[in-house]
Amino acid sequence: MEYESLTRKVIILFLLPKHPITTTAATLCDQLVSRGYSTNVRAIQRDLQDLLNISQCGLVVEESTRPFKWSISADWHKIQLAEMDNNTALAFSMLERIGHLCLPNVSLQQLKQTFTQANRVLKLSDGHTHWLESMSHKYSGHEITDDQLKLETAILQGIEVSAQVTRFIKHEQASLVYSKLSPYAFVDDAGEKYLVFRVGSDAKLNQWPVKYFSDIKLLDSMSITINTANLSHQGRRYRGETIQFECITHRQSSFINKLQAHQYAFTATATENDQVKINAQLINSGFFRELVWSHATSIKVLNPPSIKQYIYRQTQRLIALSE
Repeated sequence: MEYESLTRKVIILFLLPKHPITTTAATLCDQLVSRGYSTNVRAIQRDLQDLLNISQCGLVVEESTRPFKWSISADWHKIQLAEMDNNTALAFSMLERIGHLCLPNVSLQQLKQTFTQANRVLKLSDGHTHWLESMSHKYSGHEITDDQLKLETAILQGIEVSAQVTRFIKHEQASLVYSKLSPYAFVDDAGEKYLVFRVGSDAKLNQWPVKYFSDIKLLDSMSITINTANLSHQGRRYRGETIQFECITHRQSSFINKLQAHQYAFTATATENDQVKINAQLINSGFFRELVWSHATSIKVLNPPSIKQYIYRQTQRLIALSE
């Protein structure tokens, strides 16, 4: 096993998501390149096949579709120590030295017995010792600093993070610090990337734009386990971004007075039947949604669909409470 290939294999082991979540060789390649490793999809495919052949590493492959989908068994660290060969031992000895850069302490502690056996198998020959120490020195400054990569790492490893989060409270921007978040997945909606997560022990899922998260710190605690199927359709979507709001209301509507009172910039175009069309570009904050809901009986929302869906959900909740 070449040392360069071995380095990739070790990184792949912690990038692979836990089964049943899967990934592809192309995605793994992009993740390695983003971390500064020079590689290509074909090399990753060879590495995955090599790791699959080492049955102790717990790789799972789905060959029913193309490209193949890869994952790793949830209990992959429980390898058969007595059957560890030199190549596997070398990989885990390397992971022992650089694992703090990419794994939480709780995961490294789970692998402690594996590391001990790996060093025993290798017997730490001079050649291996020199190379392992050089790897430890080479990657000593390669800690992940990019916030999105940290979130990606937390999702793959199933660990919690702390983060600073931008929110809009009464249409004013504020930064809040969350000491514990459980991130589960990234989802896309109309070109915007959202993070699906839970706050602390709160059972509710949330979807917020990734751009609102900063100062991410990986924690040693594990995320709360959930069913990760169809995550793109789960969770409360927090929309603090700018939207184009349109509605129809009466000329004397109190909704217009409220918009003026809260200093929202808007245009009002006269239509038939003594009505006006309101058009405004504004931040879709919780405060604004509550304002719209409080006037739901006197306005007809035309755009955006997210506000129309919000009113529909609120109406359904009200109906359910009255039954």
